[in-house]
Amino acid sequence: MVGALAEALKGRGPGRLVLCHIGGGTTPAPFRSEPEIEIVDLSSATGLSFEATVERVVLLAATTADLRAAIPLSGGLPSATEVRIVVMTSAPHFGPPFPVVPGSGRWEGLLDFHVGRLSDRGWSCALAFTDPVEVQVVFRAVAQGMVGGRQGREVPVPESSDGAVGAGPTWEELGRTGGLVGRAVGSGVSVGGVPAVDERVVNPMGFTRSSSAKVGRLVSRGGRWVLVVGGGVRWRVPDDGAVSDVVVAGLRDLRAVRVEWGRHSGPVSAMRAVAGLAAAGIPLLSGPVPVWARCLGGELSYSVTSVDESWMADAQLREEHSVRLRRVALRLFGRQARWYRSGCGGSVGPSVSVVLCTRRPEMVGFALRQVGRQRGVDVEVVLALHGFGVGAPGVSEAVDAYRASGRELVVWESDSKMVFGSVLNGAIARAGGALVAKMDDDDWYGPDHLSDLVLARRYSGADLVGSATEYYHLEQLSLTVRCLVPSERFARHVTGAAMLTDRTVMEEVGGFRPWGGDKVDAGLLDDVRDAGGSIYRTHGLGCVIRRRRTGHTWREASGYFLRGPQRQWLGWRPSALLESDSDPQDVPAAESGTTVRGSDR
Repeated sequence: MVGALAEALKGRGPGRLVLCHIGGGTTPAPFRSEPEIEIVDLSSATGLSFEATVERVVLLAATTADLRAAIPLSGGLPSATEVRIVVMTSAPHFGPPFPVVPGSGRWEGLLDFHVGRLSDRGWSCALAFTDPVEVQVVFRAVAQGMVGGRQGREVPVPESSDGAVGAGPTWEELGRTGGLVGRAVGSGVSVGGVPAVDERVVNPMGFTRSSSAKVGRLVSRGGRWVLVVGGGVRWRVPDDGAVSDVVVAGLRDLRAVRVEWGRHSGPVSAMRAVAGLAAAGIPLLSGPVPVWARCLGGELSYSVTSVDESWMADAQLREEHSVRLRRVALRLFGRQARWYRSGCGGSVGPSVSVVLCTRRPEMVGFALRQVGRQRGVDVEVVLALHGFGVGAPGVSEAVDAYRASGRELVVWESDSKMVFGSVLNGAIARAGGALVAKMDDDDWYGPDHLSDLVLARRYSGADLVGSATEYYHLEQLSLTVRCLVPSERFARHVTGAAMLTDRTVMEEVGGFRPWGGDKVDAGLLDDVRDAGGSIYRTHGLGCVIRRRRTGHTWREASGYFLRGPQRQWLGWRPSALLESDSDPQDVPAAESGTTVRGSDR
């Protein structure tokens, strides 16, 4: 703390200084007596009132999450010609605080900027201007530089959507109303009463398949929760239950965390901690969820109680459990998801147009069934029939069957002489959704495939998101292969069978290149990067690539998919998240599931 405070006051000149702080361990008590320094605790300040300008504003934030939390709270701060931001600790996957400069010439008076590295993965940055600037704009620009994302990408989230920790019932009130032991939760606690999770900083980024054998325990000691690992305390849960990016990074090595449901500072704070850990994909385990915590929702309560600790020794079962937890927690408690549910942005979020381009009439029914499985998103399909029409055998029947489900379907018969990239662009031009996803006509997709991509787009802020290319079914060998590709990170490559972006990005890069074959996917990824965009790779558990002897734009022999770190099984063995048993007509003939060769890392 001493070093961070010294950094915050570094280069201090004459004039009035407003020293703001937020997060645990940031209170600068020694300076309360200095008349030229006014100290503001942003986490508790209300009705801020200052002169129009001051010489300098300094923000001391404990973590990147606290920097993000300071933005909506800083609107009442004065403008200043010098702004310094110190983040004491940051998760490893976040970059340095290079600000995303606002447009329209608003920072044409920038005189100087420098950034420095602190101990314990902290950062500092200082900006000097010719004229006073709005410090809230500076805080937002620096935070966006650290967590990434295109300018203007995030939806506005009103402060009230985060909820108030102090607004929930106390333990005593729950006891009087039967909320501790009775059937009702009591005192009006609901999912919406638990403060929202800021998914831009508390999310699955940095999840690792490998783990130690250590299992943490979230237990109550002296009326406060602590996370115990072995004989030591790894994390002391703050009174408000907030989970930060730094906390999540410090728990990634654990095999799992067992929640023991003791009392914390308050029931809402306790539920906030559980929701935050689940949203980050920390594998949580639990015995029966007490009545007072059931406003976490039935699905999340079931998820934390449905697995045994011994299962977590299997890296794949552990990862599948993590994905299930993060899905439900982000959908229930994520800030943007809550904003959509509030009626400001619709019920489930932006609509997704799936672009399906096929040369094979016999695959139309299969492909439409894969899209028809999708849940949790508002889906439209643009079906591009490349070189044949609806009158081809089986096509009209498949189209009618899909339309009978009530979902939107646009059919476009494209000329056989058009190259693949041009057909994709033509399909996108006919799409009506805010987001555009590409799916292939012969691959398998789990029912949460699209909603997982939408979630990844929200928490990563990336311009294009896609799945890791992990699962292949080699029909010629009757073999299922999982290539152990690193996921939940920014990357140069995602599978062309599972991409999602928005229409603005497609317009900015000019769409797909007018090429044929598999190069169109790589061309789009190159163009997004060349335009300064980012690509995020989420997990690949919900997609299986089909490999036949012939008929692929990507022409590689089966041996190509048997190289490198992998697991392989005889027959059909996708991840459980594919839920392939729900559609037996589209599943290859079942064979032995014995592992032939396997390793996890």
